[in-house]
Amino acid sequence: MQIQRIAQLILIAVAGTLVFSRCLVVDNTYSGLPPGIWRAVLQLENNPVTPNPKGKPLPEKLNLTFDEVTEGELPFNFEVKYDTPDKFHIEIKNGDEVIRADNIIIGRDRRTAKDTVIIPFPAGNSYIRAIFEENIMEGDWIVTNKENYRIHFVAWQGDNYRFTALRKTPVGDVTGLWEATLGLDTDNPYPAVADFKQQGNYLTGSFKTELGVYHNLEGTIQADKLYLSRFDGTQALLYEAKLTPDGAMIGSFRSGNDMRTIWSAKRPNKIDQ
Repeated sequence: MQIQRIAQLILIAVAGTLVFSRCLVVDNTYSGLPPGIWRAVLQLENNPVTPNPKGKPLPEKLNLTFDEVTEGELPFNFEVKYDTPDKFHIEIKNGDEVIRADNIIIGRDRRTAKDTVIIPFPAGNSYIRAIFEENIMEGDWIVTNKENYRIHFVAWQGDNYRFTALRKTPVGDVTGLWEATLGLDTDNPYPAVADFKQQGNYLTGSFKTELGVYHNLEGTIQADKLYLSRFDGTQALLYEAKLTPDGAMIGSFRSGNDMRTIWSAKRPNKIDQ
């Protein structure tokens, strides 16, 4: 009887194991990062603003003509693609522009005992170094030809939106050329020509200045606010603006974490092309 009882218990245990194993979902394992779309954020603000849940005016912002919503968070999207089962590359996307990053180093850091990825960019003077766990990476974007220049970086696998997943109906269509002025909060404001293309909530654009063109900006327009960004491994650009009742716009422009200025734009009667 005791032997029969033991046999019954063994059968029950085996059956339970089989049932339990059917409930498990074993994820695919990869030699590097999980493939697919990722959403990344560069946190340009060196000194994040203290949370302000009551929405009161912040003292350090009282003299500004435009208050940021993003607070210096610059988003961009990239895709992890496998060329072979053991080799992958990354493609950063800004509008129609695709920037490929190869020669990615991945492994366990002996100092931290954590899985680490190093992503060098084609220009050769910057890279991302990040710890990754499952579907999250966190670390820094480091520029080697600038002293102590690094910006905090976080990325999530599977998120395919850029600024927001919301879809608020735009108050108007900003497509076309705009006469812009940058550096309004400085002693030397300078002119630019902004060129936007809007399709629903999706927005792309460029800013042409005397110093050059900031192109392949990508973002969104939500109600009366627009957001554009570009990251190519060398530049990190963030534009934000609010459409005003008189048909103009006013906003902020950041380049990396060492430059921030106010800009405005209006539709001209004519701009020489």
